[in-house]
Amino acid sequence: MSEEKNPLSVQTVTATNDSIYDDIDLNDNTTAEIRYQTANDTENISPPVAIEHKQVEKQDDTIFKVKVCEFEKRGGFFDVHFVFRVETQVEGVVGFTRKRYDTWRRFNDFLVLHEKIVDKYQQKGIIIPQPPEKKVSVMAKAMASSNNFTDPQLLQRARQLERFMNRLIQHPRIRADCDIRDFLTLDTELPSTNPTPALAGIKMMKAIRVCQETFEKLMAPIGEEVDQWFEITNAMFEDFDSNIRKLYSESQALMAHRKDMAASGEKFALNLSLLAASEESMTLSLALAALTETYEKASSIWNKQSEINDARFSESIDEYISLLSSLRDVFSDRVHVWHQWKKFQRAFEEKRAKKTEVELTGNWKQDELNKLSLDILENKQKMIEFEKKFDQVSKSIQEEVERFETGRKDDMKNMLIEYLEDMIKCHTELSKLWQQFEPYAHKIQN
Repeated sequence: MSEEKNPLSVQTVTATNDSIYDDIDLNDNTTAEIRYQTANDTENISPPVAIEHKQVEKQDDTIFKVKVCEFEKRGGFFDVHFVFRVETQVEGVVGFTRKRYDTWRRFNDFLVLHEKIVDKYQQKGIIIPQPPEKKVSVMAKAMASSNNFTDPQLLQRARQLERFMNRLIQHPRIRADCDIRDFLTLDTELPSTNPTPALAGIKMMKAIRVCQETFEKLMAPIGEEVDQWFEITNAMFEDFDSNIRKLYSESQALMAHRKDMAASGEKFALNLSLLAASEESMTLSLALAALTETYEKASSIWNKQSEINDARFSESIDEYISLLSSLRDVFSDRVHVWHQWKKFQRAFEEKRAKKTEVELTGNWKQDELNKLSLDILENKQKMIEFEKKFDQVSKSIQEEVERFETGRKDDMKNMLIEYLEDMIKCHTELSKLWQQFEPYAHKIQN
């Protein structure tokens, strides 16, 4: 793992942060290997070494990488807010004339960008990653805090925004979008920075849409679909979603357990130090003092493990939970397009049958017949339009699922390798602590 310090620790004011997040690069897609010590070298244990290979870009010599490097509080009393510095490294992408860009963006800017991309691409069957949710309680707590630059929730939000942006630009059909280009390159405030009314309206429309689609599924499911791939795939992802949510829940529980263990270790060390100070036996007093130091350092490592568990493991799992939600959205859009197609098909057949009936009766007016002919033509055009759209969306979803599965395997593999590297390093440090304490334990026995 690279020893380069994450820029998140560089603040606008002179504040330092020695958190484990400093060593985490969310955009490192390189293949990591773990070199273990040989069986004969058990006496001199050293932490595993991560061997980084040069990143191989999938699209010729294209480089496109976004980092959320730092954040700061801005604004007056009534408009206090946080802005995040977005650093972009790009080469070989259409629309980007420089190799590096630096912009400052509010959290709302990320939400507005997401809604714009959803409006453009989700209806085409493209899976759109989701930004972190806007939580008023989190921001209120951060605003009230005097030490904002080490606030775990703000650091987590910065990492989540970085993940979101890199997910967007990884997609070949989205990366050259003009809204993304403006977001990453314009060194000014974006036109719309307050999406609250728009987001409220969009959420309301989405809720109505979900109810409508649920009703459509119950009343008229896709029964004419020959390709059962969608049914099988949907069931597979439902099962995957259920399992990964359970994994996320257990990961959060493990993180909380490690935090509690670190806190308990610190309290235990404090009481040991008091006992060591009151002990008359010099040998026993030294042993208790050494044990105190051991537990203090062990508590620090346990806390470090908790942070690694959150940043390395839990956040990666949570990201895929949101991606599965986006996947369900495109499946729902496909169902909606199918119902629109069938609606116009039924209207076309009804109007055509009515025209035939009117013509057979012989008692008709030219205006009425012309109107029926116009309705038939309009419904036929709509029917053909939505049939083509349904085929295009179906094809796009199949391509997206294939791309999703390929990326998921690589992401999970790299995430597990990095997580295991960090865990082995922490356990090695714990082992060294107890090896250092061992001589004091032997002196007690003597």
